[in-house]
Amino acid sequence: MAKKEDTENTTINGENKFEKKQPLRHPLTKVVIDEEGQKIRIGNQVYKILINKFDAIDIDLLRKKYDPFLDQYDFLVGDISSDHLRLKGFYKDNVRTSIDKKQRAIADYLIEYCNPGSAYFVLQLIMPVHHYTNNTRKREHYRGHYKKHYAKKNLHNNFKKRKVHSTKFKKQKTIAVKKENSRHSFIIKKKRKS
Repeated sequence: MAKKEDTENTTINGENKFEKKQPLRHPLTKVVIDEEGQKIRIGNQVYKILINKFDAIDIDLLRKKYDPFLDQYDFLVGDISSDHLRLKGFYKDNVRTSIDKKQRAIADYLIEYCNPGSAYFVLQLIMPVHHYTNNTRKREHYRGHYKKHYAKKNLHNNFKKRKVHSTKFKKQKTIAVKKENSRHSFIIKKKRKS
């Protein structure tokens, strides 16, 4: 039953919906490669071509696939498989972000996520240069401020002593009833009816 539904969903009026051209979600970007083949301009960004394995840079595919969202990255990696271009951005190593988005993760990305033997390219952003704010001095200032004022006070008082109030339960009023059996005698305590 599931296979029948899948085939109905993929074919609409005898056409495969996955083979249809997808609409563009952003305007086409202007892409120009310089005469030497060392630099490429994509929109307002200028990139240096670090790796271009198997002539992977296709201007038409890049124009269609490039999204202005990728302008924030320092490195662009594009890989082609089945005539589809996939673009992924990476930051410099000194940027505070997750490890899989840093420059040192590019080699791992190519090994793990790209098809073996497929064409790929790596571009490095030259202009405009992204300036990342490095707030280490501010953090050190705050740490020093914290150490001066709070660390000495709380050195021995890591735990506050708090008084625990004892809860008082009402004593139950009970009556002792002695029962005797032929062999044993025992006492049963029962609640007193008030």
